[in-house]
Amino acid sequence: MSFLTLSNIKKSFGSVQVVHDFNMAIEKGEFVSFLGPSGCGKTT
Repeated sequence: MSFLTLSNIKKSFGSVQVVHDFNMAIEKGEFVSFLGPSGCGKTT
């Protein structure tokens, strides 16, 4: 059983879909980071 599970995450900006059906399972004790250029919305 996962510590945290994300299922079917979607994100759109107006009519532009930028994320579609994102799934992720994080186990207890794991470290996860999101990488991307400055200003791309990592903290959103």
